[in-house]
Amino acid sequence: MRESEGRENIPADNSPEFISSLISAAYLRIHQHLLPTRLLRDEGFQLWLKCENEQNTGSFKWRGALSKLSTLKPGQSIVTASTGNHGLGVATAAKLYNLNAKVFVPSSAAQKKIERLQRSGADIVLVDGDSLEAELAGKAFAEKNNLQWVSPYNDLDVIAGQGTIGYEIDAELPFIDKIYVTVGGGGLISGIGSWIKHFQPYAEIIGCQPANSPEMYLSTIAGHVVTAPDAKPTLSDGSAGPLEEDSITFGICQQLIDRFILISEDEIKAAIKYLYSNHGLVVEGAAGVAMAAAVKDSFGEKDTTSVVVLCGGNIDPLLHQEICRE
Repeated sequence: MRESEGRENIPADNSPEFISSLISAAYLRIHQHLLPTRLLRDEGFQLWLKCENEQNTGSFKWRGALSKLSTLKPGQSIVTASTGNHGLGVATAAKLYNLNAKVFVPSSAAQKKIERLQRSGADIVLVDGDSLEAELAGKAFAEKNNLQWVSPYNDLDVIAGQGTIGYEIDAELPFIDKIYVTVGGGGLISGIGSWIKHFQPYAEIIGCQPANSPEMYLSTIAGHVVTAPDAKPTLSDGSAGPLEEDSITFGICQQLIDRFILISEDEIKAAIKYLYSNHGLVVEGAAGVAMAAAVKDSFGEKDTTSVVVLCGGNIDPLLHQEICRE
């Protein structure tokens, strides 16, 4: 990505310094509800693994849901959209904060995630199409009925919640060379990247996307939000699909991400299999993307402190077994 492209359009209040202040405030609100996920050393590839697959609800999305919902008045009805992990985080956090949740879910989402959402107690609405179609339908419903919309990524409180991962990594590793983060809508890397760039500005923030659905990568090249013209299904269902045209994460990602790495489906499978075989870690496709990118980029760099964010572990057990048998 070109150094200066689009950066003149970044609002000053979305700077790493400002978002870091929101992250600090979010951590104070939600830390008692977070599970202490491990920062695990992988000696084979000389990497540190932040195991958000071990977080409550099985993914990092719990953090953003807690952060946003903790700011709302009990008794409210809220609306969101999700391919699975964000919806599960919101549905579970809604119970904690006494809120009523309705979740719009694309029919293209993984069936096991849909089933788990249906068991969560939230009101589930299936929408034909991809993640963007579900977001637009949910947002329209919220506006029509004057209800609180909870974006999966296009919200500073959600971004701040995800950024608490960066807070925790920074507390354990005072010098980071590289950090690999899977990018979908950009909320995770916006939060983590803001914290790390503010406190460790020399660290390289690397965006990782499946080659079958690289919307943020293509958008940064174009200088505006675009949809992948030939997007294909991917194991990284949690990061797949377009993002909203007005998403604040696009500008933040332009500012923070130093470069992107695109990953094939075979590389995702290999990373999922490696993490299970060598560490007993069950991760979903989106986590495999970041691991595969780090393996491709950092293998053998013994003097480099590289961190991989394993963003979630909500994978269909039968699919996981199939991948690990290959």
